[in-house]
Amino acid sequence: MQEVPSPGIAFSDKGFPPEILNFRKATWYQPMQLEELGEFGFIARVAPACRIRDRGVVKGIGDDCAVVSMEGPDHLLVTKDLLVERVHFRLEWGSAENLGAKALAVNLSDIAACGGVPLDAFVGLAIPPGVDVEWLDGFYKGMTDLAAEYGVNLLGGDTTRSKTDLMISVTVTGTVPRDQVLFRHTARAGDLVVLTGPTGESAAGLEILLRGVPVTTELAQELIHTHLRPRPHVKEGRLLATSGACRAAIDVSDGLLSDLGHICQDSGLGAQLYRERIPVTRSVSEASGLLGKDALHWAFNGGEDYVLIAAVDPRQWDSLLDASRDAGCELTAIGEFVTGSEIVLQTAAGRVTPLTPRGWDHFR
Repeated sequence: MQEVPSPGIAFSDKGFPPEILNFRKATWYQPMQLEELGEFGFIARVAPACRIRDRGVVKGIGDDCAVVSMEGPDHLLVTKDLLVERVHFRLEWGSAENLGAKALAVNLSDIAACGGVPLDAFVGLAIPPGVDVEWLDGFYKGMTDLAAEYGVNLLGGDTTRSKTDLMISVTVTGTVPRDQVLFRHTARAGDLVVLTGPTGESAAGLEILLRGVPVTTELAQELIHTHLRPRPHVKEGRLLATSGACRAAIDVSDGLLSDLGHICQDSGLGAQLYRERIPVTRSVSEASGLLGKDALHWAFNGGEDYVLIAAVDPRQWDSLLDASRDAGCELTAIGEFVTGSEIVLQTAAGRVTPLTPRGWDHFR
């Protein structure tokens, strides 16, 4: 593909109707900015025109993965994530191996959220000056080491030059039995809100990296490692999908409240969370005190935890909990889905407070 010219070349208005040109040149004309829509508003704006045919499409835009019907007992899962330097990461923060592993892990997390088994990956890189071959060797070592752990092939992709920042685009496919797919829109009122692990550690690690605040070496290493090298909860996703107890799921990438809000919105429900059940680890609690931050804010809005939120049939909770212990998985029920649309927090004293999701939105 030929490289486009540098910015600064004037493009002709030839071919545009005069009324369009006059409208765009009017002094009162103010085009809508992405900040006004936000990431999810933009997705909702373009989504209606994106599906050209329905054949074979089980689920398109609006879930952790696209779900496509295939011959045989399984559906195909497809997901893509894009990581951009200075938006998602900084090269000076960690090793090339960690970044390679994370670029794959965030996609494996989407497969996990749908209850699937990952299969193959395709990697696109836009490489700027200053990124040398040795660094790229490390990047691919981190990615292929994690791929080997989950039985994933790297089957192709694309590489090109970038004039400024490193950009990493990864697509992963997977499969899931037709009767085990976990969607976002299928939760029911009365279902338990269940986490497959604690949240907030990644946000605490990011805070340490951003501020460069000195904390104890052990604590900093633990939290920073959680942020730089997350573990995709593929085993937990399969446990939930095969249990018959889980009705819906999503991974926590943008923040617990934001991602729980996606299940609530898509399922037409609200949620009531219980303060004393929210898992806050010792390291998050200690870091919050040292950095003057609210540990609960990190847990609710930090993002990039890549644990799963699940809607679980309360009648099957005890049996699912026993199965999770046998499998070495950690499940915590932190609340329940309710009728309505609000997400609220109830304290042990019975005080109820509305919660507003303040997780990650790329354009806001």
